[in-house]
Amino acid sequence: MRSQIPKCLSALAFLLLLGGGCSYDHGLDPVPSRIKGMIIFEGGPPPFYVREARLVVAKKVPPENFTTDVILSDPLPFNRDASHTGPDTVHYEVVVEPGTYAITAILWRRESQAWNIANILGLYGVDFTKQEFTPKEVVIDKDHPVADSVDVRAYWLFTQRDASISGTINFKGAWRDDTDFFVLGFYSEIPRNQFEYLNFSSFLFVLQRAPVASYPYSAAVNSGKYKFIALFWKGKASNLADIRAIGFYRCAGDSLLPASAETSANTPAAQINFDANFATLPGGIHFSAVENCGQP
Repeated sequence: MRSQIPKCLSALAFLLLLGGGCSYDHGLDPVPSRIKGMIIFEGGPPPFYVREARLVVAKKVPPENFTTDVILSDPLPFNRDASHTGPDTVHYEVVVEPGTYAITAILWRRESQAWNIANILGLYGVDFTKQEFTPKEVVIDKDHPVADSVDVRAYWLFTQRDASISGTINFKGAWRDDTDFFVLGFYSEIPRNQFEYLNFSSFLFVLQRAPVASYPYSAAVNSGKYKFIALFWKGKASNLADIRAIGFYRCAGDSLLPASAETSANTPAAQINFDANFATLPGGIHFSAVENCGQP
């Protein structure tokens, strides 16, 4: 695809696409630290309601403030031609301050809606073609001022959210003071191990650090059947690979069997309520990977 020249961004960051860039005479200035690589858009073209997609780099996950906690690029070019086949590839280079960046990701935004950290198209370290599901950090310091080959695969499949699931999560046990955030995950298949926890169909960040008895939620998802819905807890000292599920949507009368929820554009799934218990930590919940509440 034809490369484009983006505008100069703030002093903190800018995006360079192959074919040109912002001209600046550094003179004796030190070479700026930066992250660079490729973005590979898979499965296009995107749905009509996708307004734009951007590269985001953040030291903290999830960022509490999009203005101060993230580096957000200019809009990325991608192909909207319905006859186009094959992935789109965009080369990028983003200038950053030294530090450890927890995520390098591609976000998308709907027309007339604000940015949402849950609207992720792809993460550095997550590649479904290679069966890699663990987000990778990027470390920039004086000895390693440039991180190269930070390639991100972005999947337009994740924009297909035409339905919703809502309910209430009821918290049990003593609230953990070291709570960083929660992730509500929706799965088309029941995960069998810790690695498959990352293979969600959709998710919702829950930024709730102060103790509450319950939390009402509403999540945008794609139409379909979700066989496993669970809440994951992350502590302030743990990384993304160490998050643990502390509650899941269960079958009535059985504490170990996951219940499913089915939703469509015309029939949203509501009252998907369940308990989340801090007492299950540090190991997390136990459940049986049996579908349909054990019914044939």
